[in-house]
Amino acid sequence: MIRRNITTITLLAVALAFVMFASCARPDPSSLSYLDKEIVISGVEDEDFTVTVRELTELESVRKKAEAMRANGDIVKTTAVGPTIDTFLAKYGKDKAGFSSVRFSASDGYSIAVPKEVLDSREIVLSYMDGAEPYPKEVAPLRAVVIGERAMYWARMVNKIEFETGTSGSLTNKVVFLETALPGLKSEYSEEEGGDIVSTIDLLSKYGGMTEGGKVFMAAYDGLKKNETIENFLKGYIKYTGDNIPQFCSPDLPEGMNLNGVAAIRTGTTIYVSLQRGSEIWEAREGAGKTGIGFSDVVKDQGFDRNGVFQMTDAAGGVTLYSEHDIVKGVFAKDGATWAFYAEGKDPASDVISVEAVNPGAGQ
Repeated sequence: MIRRNITTITLLAVALAFVMFASCARPDPSSLSYLDKEIVISGVEDEDFTVTVRELTELESVRKKAEAMRANGDIVKTTAVGPTIDTFLAKYGKDKAGFSSVRFSASDGYSIAVPKEVLDSREIVLSYMDGAEPYPKEVAPLRAVVIGERAMYWARMVNKIEFETGTSGSLTNKVVFLETALPGLKSEYSEEEGGDIVSTIDLLSKYGGMTEGGKVFMAAYDGLKKNETIENFLKGYIKYTGDNIPQFCSPDLPEGMNLNGVAAIRTGTTIYVSLQRGSEIWEAREGAGKTGIGFSDVVKDQGFDRNGVFQMTDAAGGVTLYSEHDIVKGVFAKDGATWAFYAEGKDPASDVISVEAVNPGAGQ
């Protein structure tokens, strides 16, 4: 009798455990209040179309535990439930290898583009549930969970997904140095940001890159990279005094779209560079008897046209011309509180604002 009771209890426990496991392993999305919410899809077919959360639940889904760090150090955790990007694209006969980036936009104005290197190497879940629980209104109807990446890529309240292809194809031909350029523009002290700020509109109007409908690439000293629309970029400022400088920030965009410690910005045919931040990530080398940052490192991976004659302009308006050999072999090094460019056989160029290819092809 006792043995039979023990057996019965054991069987009941196994059955209960199985039910609990099944419940955890197979969450039921049928009761989600946002099943009929629509997400705009762009770039997959000839015209934009919408899908509902209900349609996403009908695709093969995964269940992935993930965590990521926000810019303020907080840790975000979730159990993402939903189809992967690969599964979603397969429905339309497409593959993520055919796209250069994927942009997630949210109903609160947040927008983030997942660059190709992340798109190709990470699993991205279009998550409609957190484990067995529905998302709260500040996350629903959809969260993009990029496994293994920072929380800035984890867009919530997603209402649009844009699959982007190709690049502008234009070589960059001008480098502007933020440490010298920003103080020379109209600035104001921002109590909210805790430092002096310059409008991105003023920066691009002065030095170039105001490309309508284009994309802006930004890279931080800690390795973080992101693409932004030119429209969102022009809503912002570059802070150049205080903490986390240079910093892209804007009171008109969600805080998560700020970028601390900007090392490079590429827009149109212009690159904006922070030599101070660059010195933290680029390996120092020797040139003209100095140890500093090589021009090749400054424009590395930025699609810069290195052929021809180069015009270097300083803060006082002075202009010096360099050959391709001079510019490639020279280095930027600290000269007191400022940066100077050193090349063999030439006087140092201090307070350099820009370097521009003025006669592409002449050096070939």
